Amino acid sequence: MNPITIENIVAATGGTLLCGDLESKITAICTDTRNIIPGALFVPLVGENFDAHNFIEAALEGGCVAALSAKPCKTLQKTIISVADTKKALGNIASFYRQQFNIPFLAITGSVGKTTVKELTATVLSARYNVLKTAGNFNNEIGLPLTLFRLENTHEAAITEMGMSGFGEIDALATMAMPDIGIVTNIGLSHIEKLGSQENIYKAKAELFPHIKENGTVIINGDDPILSAHRTDIGRKTIAVGLTPGCDITATNISSTPESVSFTAKSTTEEIPITLQIPGEHNVINALLACAAGQILGISLAEAAAALEKYVATDKRMQLINVGDITIINDCYNAAPASVEAALKVLSSYTGRKIAVLGDIKELGEHTESAHRKIGEQAVLFKTDALFTFGESAALSVDTAKEKGMKEAFAFTDIDLLKTALQDFLKPGDVVLIKASRAMRLERITDFLTNQTH
Repeated sequence: MNPITIENIVAATGGTLLCGDLESKITAICTDTRNIIPGALFVPLVGENFDAHNFIEAALEGGCVAALSAKPCKTLQKTIISVADTKKALGNIASFYRQQFNIPFLAITGSVGKTTVKELTATVLSARYNVLKTAGNFNNEIGLPLTLFRLENTHEAAITEMGMSGFGEIDALATMAMPDIGIVTNIGLSHIEKLGSQENIYKAKAELFPHIKENGTVIINGDDPILSAHRTDIGRKTIAVGLTPGCDITATNISSTPESVSFTAKSTTEEIPITLQIPGEHNVINALLACAAGQILGISLAEAAAALEKYVATDKRMQLINVGDITIINDCYNAAPASVEAALKVLSSYTGRKIAVLGDIKELGEHTESAHRKIGEQAVLFKTDALFTFGESAALSVDTAKEKGMKEAFAFTDIDLLKTALQDFLKPGDVVLIKASRAMRLERITDFLTNQTH
């Protein structure tokens, strides 16, 4: 992070300097006293079960040189800046800091696939640029500022991931990032419990568009019916990628193996074969979105293809793990109905005994029962040999799978009983898909299996 003066922070936050020197500088941002960085500004955040204002003194004693405070401050040492709301102040500082960099900024949102598209786009852009990207899942009003503060003068492009669960959240994130390019992966059912309809989910995602610079570009999945229907409403230059007629960048000759997917990408000027060393035909669209971003920034499809062939799946996202004679498809980071279907399709491509370990999908509201029952149908459709579920909603998938003729289908609400049953069931040659919403923490199953000897 480049140094920022206290004067800049006071101006960015609209705060008041209670003590300290306006000309002094901070060289980092810290929100957690367990990870203090010398020379940092401490931002005490407040949550339902914590208030970091209680740790301002510890932060200053531990090496932070300044702190924000939205409450009366007991300690007036070093530098203290009074602000109305520390989380909003964090965003305001991030917005100020972002404006110091005249480089292309990309923002990625959508119901599913955001992180994969972020990683694929970073891979493409890294063919020519030094790229900053959102780390892990730092895609909210706290994570995004922390990403922006990692910007340095050596960066030549930045990719930010933007998540949301309700109206106003993308608007706040895009206000900070001020992107040149927006990418929307799809409009699914994620967060429909709170937003009520897919059309409302679109509206929440569409909060991004007014923040795209006027000469910027929005890239959409042209195969998504809602995004396609709204293409003329976006208000910015729009590029659509997909398999349907009318898309600007398309794919043909799609073929897949359990470990990879290949296709021919075609734009108005190029036609290039691409192979991804990750499974799943759904990743064709993800790769096309990344290629479109590359083209906007001067990277040819040929350059993008060469970069994408070196891409390696990130942890817990279609990650292939071999444990003895058993193959694990570790896709447990998160789940939505569409991504579970895609994962089951990948599982079906294997020749061994195919076992799905699935957990609840959260935030589906009135769609909870129908979505989980449909997953049970899909497990049978894709010829899954056995289904193990964790959670009350996922048990509906088992009920439906049994109704459709699956003999080996088992529901659990106790993680330890699931571990034991799965361990007893597995045999050499099996392929195990593990997938659920983040709240289900099904990486516990992955960790358990990888520590077993078969």
